[in-house]
Amino acid sequence: MKCPHCGAENPEGVKFCGECGKPLQNEQICPQCSHANPPGVKFCHECGHQLSQPVSQKPPATTKPSTTEPTSFANGRYQVKKKLGEGGKKKVYLAHDTRLDRDVAIYLIKTENLDETGRTRILREAQAMARLGDHPNIASIHELGDHEGQPYMVAPLISGGDVETLIEKAPDHKLTLDRTIEIAKAVCKGLEFAHSKGIIHRDIKPGNVMLSADGTAKINDFGLAMAIDVSRLTME
Repeated sequence: MKCPHCGAENPEGVKFCGECGKPLQNEQICPQCSHANPPGVKFCHECGHQLSQPVSQKPPATTKPSTTEPTSFANGRYQVKKKLGEGGKKKVYLAHDTRLDRDVAIYLIKTENLDETGRTRILREAQAMARLGDHPNIASIHELGDHEGQPYMVAPLISGGDVETLIEKAPDHKLTLDRTIEIAKAVCKGLEFAHSKGIIHRDIKPGNVMLSADGTAKINDFGLAMAIDVSRLTME
């Protein structure tokens, strides 16, 4: 069975490509529960999550994202507490999940100058992250959503910062050998698991390795930066 996305050959009967990790059939994968639904279904058969918006609600490709900072996401479920940071590709917010009474991190993806194809590619990459979230050395995803035409991801709040910051604060900007080996082993375990699922990160760096409260290293942003860059290049 040939993958319609990358052209790789796969065994008959498998649902995802072993080369790029994308669905082989025209099934709609629910971002809430990962259930595979038939084409054209508007709501997930397994959990009832909305799979697609009515055409009239979709923003046009040329719509610019709002310049005001969001105060909530998902119709008020996630109440924004504060903005944690902003990079070239995303904004990060600390928010409170009012339904489950817990704090979460929300990554709002910047989509300026992206067409619908670019947004779809980003969504697929985020779904790949969600499928890998069961591994202890990979940052998981709770939910995917859309805020005024911009995709966002809801993720667990990882309170230990990232390895880049850890290095910056270390004496002489160097970690001990034991700590370096510990982080490297954790990253290798996470990458090995991802590769076994046919997914390649493509942007490993200290800033993309997060640390939990107990110091466990977790790989973040699986392929997302590459997906955004490629999408922008196709528009130029």
